[in-house]
Amino acid sequence: MTYALTLEQPRTRAGLGDAVRAEWRKLVSLRSTAWALLITLAGTVLVSYLSARGARHTHVPPGFYRGFDPTNTALAGLALGSLVMGILGVMSMTGEYGSGTIRSSLAAVPRRGVFFSAKVIVFGAAALVVGMAMSFLSFFVGQAELSGAAPTATLADPGVLRILVESGAFLALLALFAVGLGAIIRHSAGAIAAFVGCTLLLPLLLHSVPGDVVRYTPTSIFANSVADLTPTNGALSSTAGFTLMAGYAIVSLSVGAILLAWRDA
Repeated sequence: MTYALTLEQPRTRAGLGDAVRAEWRKLVSLRSTAWALLITLAGTVLVSYLSARGARHTHVPPGFYRGFDPTNTALAGLALGSLVMGILGVMSMTGEYGSGTIRSSLAAVPRRGVFFSAKVIVFGAAALVVGMAMSFLSFFVGQAELSGAAPTATLADPGVLRILVESGAFLALLALFAVGLGAIIRHSAGAIAAFVGCTLLLPLLLHSVPGDVVRYTPTSIFANSVADLTPTNGALSSTAGFTLMAGYAIVSLSVGAILLAWRDA
């Protein structure tokens, strides 16, 4: 009796490390993304410079700068940065559907959870680096412009370093929130409209609602809690606001991951 021995080659499955490397190659190979990030960084710093320049006054009466927050003034440009970072977050996901590369991406990484996790890790890390650069560059440029004509702040001042770090991380959370919206809606125009609605339009609509619920919106959290050394009355603490924004990002990403797993590509 003869036995035939067959050796079956083990199937290899792309793991998280492979998926992360693939997503990184996608990110760095797109010149449009790199240029968009550089322009956003430059625009953010420019707006912060103009904000600080507008706060410079000479020959002012005593007490003119009472309550002035030089840190918050220098971070004015982050409002622009948050909008563009959100749009890039949306496009990082919806671009896969718009160009049709979602099929080849899922063919290379069939486990959709792994694919989505890799995209979140890569884009989240890039957004964190850019967010920190925006925050610290805006601060230093703003303080340099304020110097000699208005009160200034340094990293050694109480709370300043915390504000800069939390502001940069907050931008990354906004970008990840937008990635989740992109996975949920899948269409660039709709997802961008949803992001702008949540961050810019919703606070305007909620201003007339009793109970001061507007303080729970991302824009209000950023302006009044995270990037402000002395939060306004009724605003959330910086810790509570940052935690709430992290919750928004987790919910958005979780819903996006579930829908990605359930729906056809």
